[in-house]
Amino acid sequence: MKVNIVYACIGVLIALLLAYWVFDIAKGSENDVICGVGSAVCFMGTLIPMLGIGHESSRISVNLRILSAVFFFLFIVSHFCFALFGVHMPYYVIVNALALLVFIAIYYGIGKKATTI
Repeated sequence: MKVNIVYACIGVLIALLLAYWVFDIAKGSENDVICGVGSAVCFMGTLIPMLGIGHESSRISVNLRILSAVFFFLFIVSHFCFALFGVHMPYYVIVNALALLVFIAIYYGIGKKATTI
């Protein structure tokens, strides 16, 4: 696994900008800060692997980037829907935490297969 620091930093900055946008849309609701922080964590969790991490095997690298992109768009839709229609704390935490844990589990499984091949 190779980490490209410049692209990882770009991924972090994009994630923080998108998280601020989500926070701004959710402004005024009682859980707007949670929405902003949660979206920053989820966006960084998908953008850093998508942009800043590479692997020796090009097949594994492409699979992990596609997986990261799919979950990134899932998180965009989820966070903007919660920001627009109102953040209900239990639903927000459960939906996004489960999605993030599924992403981490699949990412780890694919990455683990890369080391055994």
